[in-house]
Amino acid sequence: MDREYKLIIFDLGNTIIRFDHNISAAKLAKRFSLDQKKIYDLFFDSELTRAFDAGEISPKKFYQGATGVLGIDLPYSDFVSIWSDVFWEDVESCNLVRRLAPKYKLCLMSNVNELHFKHIKKRFNIINAFDYTVLSYLVKAMKPDKRIYEYASEISGTDFSGMLYIDDRKDLVKEASRYGIESVRFEGAKALEDWFLKNKIL
Repeated sequence: MDREYKLIIFDLGNTIIRFDHNISAAKLAKRFSLDQKKIYDLFFDSELTRAFDAGEISPKKFYQGATGVLGIDLPYSDFVSIWSDVFWEDVESCNLVRRLAPKYKLCLMSNVNELHFKHIKKRFNIINAFDYTVLSYLVKAMKPDKRIYEYASEISGTDFSGMLYIDDRKDLVKEASRYGIESVRFEGAKALEDWFLKNKIL
């Protein structure tokens, strides 16, 4: 191991907690006889969703925007339930996190919105294993914006050279590396465990 890591940063979605927006899209498509792909595209990658993840609009504004675009009449509580119930735990990844927790300071960093994170925190106790959480909707910056990594540095007292960053997205790993952060692409818990063992982290 070439570096002494003082902070290990994990991405959340599809690294620690898996998700699929098709789950919520399918429920709404069936309920309102709508095109599932249209709903999926709105939920997964749209200006509205990006604004919500970046903390630029409130949950109620997102609800109003999404139901307005789709042209549906749906109670807010029903919308929140359908929108949020798209996650499940990656058991092997979570076990890795728990093995690291006694030895390292851990940070959870995610491009995530308020409703999703509240749901995740309530449902999955793995969140409690992290010393720090850096969330786009609170920081008002989204990966790979350098500001989100600078925030992690500030709250943890760790400079970039002391960080190890793990994310499933190749583009985000590449950008974090450009900032001088040691970055590893998540390609499954077994591959990550092997990397940890090879580098004497576990």
